Amino acid sequence: MQKQHTEKERGQSPQIWAVGGGKGGIGKSVLSILISMALAEKGKDTVVIDGDLGGANLHTFMGIRTPSRTLNDFISRHYATLDDVCMGTEQKGLRIICGASEVLTLANLQFAQKTKILQAISKIDADHVILDLGAGTGFNTLDFFLSAHRQIVVMTPQPVAIQNAYAFIRNAVYRTLSRLTSRRPSLGGLVKAAMDPRNDMRVRTVRTLLDRVAANGEPADATEMETHLKRIRPTLITNMAREPRDKNAGRIIQMVSQKHLMIQAYNGGGIYFDPQINAMVSAMEPLTRVDRECNAIQSALAIVSHLESSGKGNDEEEESGKWG
Repeated sequence: MQKQHTEKERGQSPQIWAVGGGKGGIGKSVLSILISMALAEKGKDTVVIDGDLGGANLHTFMGIRTPSRTLNDFISRHYATLDDVCMGTEQKGLRIICGASEVLTLANLQFAQKTKILQAISKIDADHVILDLGAGTGFNTLDFFLSAHRQIVVMTPQPVAIQNAYAFIRNAVYRTLSRLTSRRPSLGGLVKAAMDPRNDMRVRTVRTLLDRVAANGEPADATEMETHLKRIRPTLITNMAREPRDKNAGRIIQMVSQKHLMIQAYNGGGIYFDPQINAMVSAMEPLTRVDRECNAIQSALAIVSHLESSGKGNDEEEESGKWG
């Protein structure tokens, strides 16, 4: 399928939006598709990638029963670029890169494979790439999340889902600190101990941790750690909202993240529960056929407009979130 170029200049890297969440059942994959569709509706050439390396099923929401090409074909060198494994959808301007849940190597990526995928994503010929991550807080999931220009955390209004979303952000913070200190045994040990909320050192916040690092004679390291933490700026989106107040479900995460993690989280809005979407998912009907006037699509369009109007988001610094 021949890709249609929009205002994006050839050779320019796409904006990468990673969509993550604490646990399954929050509608993360559906939201990833809705955001992708909304971007395509706005004329942005968009690619959505199934980044659930252990349980890929994004293609089923697009009406694709058996993908002819998957991410594993790129990893296995059957295709040279990720553009080669893209498949068209019924939505103009939207392509998909399917995952392959039956392939064990994808669920257990080696460092070189992960680096290859990250580099290839940045070379996809598109305006936006939406990376639908797997549930949970595995290292691969967190590293893909942290590499993105826009880091989106999905939750539902339920208290448990809110707790899981905060846990996801907390793990992303400590994954960042762990990688920074991986070659410094003394600092790495301190970070590892602080990851336990009930640690004996009484380190309960990231601020306390950095103060302890500085007090141990490493003020430059504490400053570098704080600089990297400022690059983690998650956008919170509430899915399956039923009342207007549900869209503010992430407010508690914003407050706790700032107090305990030194992280500034942002409210990205919400998607109202839509019976039409629910019925289409149950019937395995392509979501691209949803009524464009339905609440879910209208909410997604509003979210995309908000995210785009707020500037570059997590990409305010050229190398934000990247590890070289």
